[in-house]
Amino acid sequence: MTVSALPRGGAALPVRVATALRSLVVGALFCLTPLTALIALGWISRRTRGTILARWGGPSEAPGWVLGPAGHGWLIRALGGLAANIRAGVSAATGLAVLTLPFSFLWLGAWWAGWENSFNKGYEQAAVGPLVWLAGTLLSLPILNHLPIAMAHAASEARLSAFFEWRRIRSVAVASGWRLVWLSMLGVLLAIPVLILRAIPIFIEDLVPGFSDMATDRQREIGDMLRLIGAAVAFLYVLILREQAALAYARAAPVAARGGDGAAWRAHPAADVAPEARPPRRVMSAIWTGLAALTWAALAVLIVVGQFLNYAQVNWLTHPAFLLPWVN
Repeated sequence: MTVSALPRGGAALPVRVATALRSLVVGALFCLTPLTALIALGWISRRTRGTILARWGGPSEAPGWVLGPAGHGWLIRALGGLAANIRAGVSAATGLAVLTLPFSFLWLGAWWAGWENSFNKGYEQAAVGPLVWLAGTLLSLPILNHLPIAMAHAASEARLSAFFEWRRIRSVAVASGWRLVWLSMLGVLLAIPVLILRAIPIFIEDLVPGFSDMATDRQREIGDMLRLIGAAVAFLYVLILREQAALAYARAAPVAARGGDGAAWRAHPAADVAPEARPPRRVMSAIWTGLAALTWAALAVLIVVGQFLNYAQVNWLTHPAFLLPWVN
């Protein structure tokens, strides 16, 4: 649980597998509650930074969950990793919340204006809910397109303000080309297990026959198991999406730094990395961006379906795709 160099080579495969399993277990436990999920988010952010810097020729190191690096005082050694994860998690969650709460609050308002209004027979205002939801969804698409690259950029810079460096992030998105579509597809596909977990309570009698007749302790055990599975799914969702975003960012940022937006990257480490390709032309860039945005629209649909199956107000505001690695 400390910062250590990642082993390389075939002989180190068992060590890498054991390390991955340990990170999955620890990460899942941290993702059981929204508060501790901040720590998992911070760990993932630090890992994202390590992946990017390693691709640029830096050291390949894994962040510690609790312990800090050796060679420092006992307090840093004992709790340095945890403190770093909390700082990184609060920074990442703040940046993500500023970007995503505007559209997620519109989704929440759309439910109130639509479902609650319909329930109370307010038919003359029936169009308000769908229109508000549509407005929130249209607002969400460019933001969701922005988030994977923005998260990678903010992680690599290790500062909150990097979330809002629109020019740099846009130049990396342009240089990413088809990878933007890949990230959006991944974000939607990984949301399907989240939807399934939301639906399980509705179909619990079909999945676990006799559940309603079980003793309370047995029902609690099954509920705890489902929560742990949900925490693991949320952790893997964010970890996989951010890792793929880190790889896309590490490849595209040097291209952006050497391209037409080079002025925005002056004195940046990416400018010292030899670009592997030229940025796509404007027409192709617009096509990739549009396809990615359309793909993200499927996430909004999945969230709506999940809310109809198992409603919770907080689920409009947070999802592993755009805020915390936590499933309610």
